[in-house]
Amino acid sequence: MVKVPPWDTPGWRLARELRPLYAGVNRVHELEATPGAAPVEIASAQHAVAVAAAELTRLVDAMRLFEAGRATVAYFGRA
Repeated sequence: MVKVPPWDTPGWRLARELRPLYAGVNRVHELEATPGAAPVEIASAQHAVAVAAAELTRLVDAMRLFEAGRATVAYFGRA
């Protein structure tokens, strides 16, 4: 299992792979806290979080396959 930093960690301290996910989550929190935020804008930010989470999951899966010796460098490069 991978341990991730707390949500309030500054972006510059995060690994570059985590930055899109954390930025998206922070944006959703900001929009949800804003009284006049448009529902479409909130939905768009939530979609961005889902996309970032999927990309991060693909990267972690590829890393696990690579470390287990079940994937080549070429496969890892496509992740």
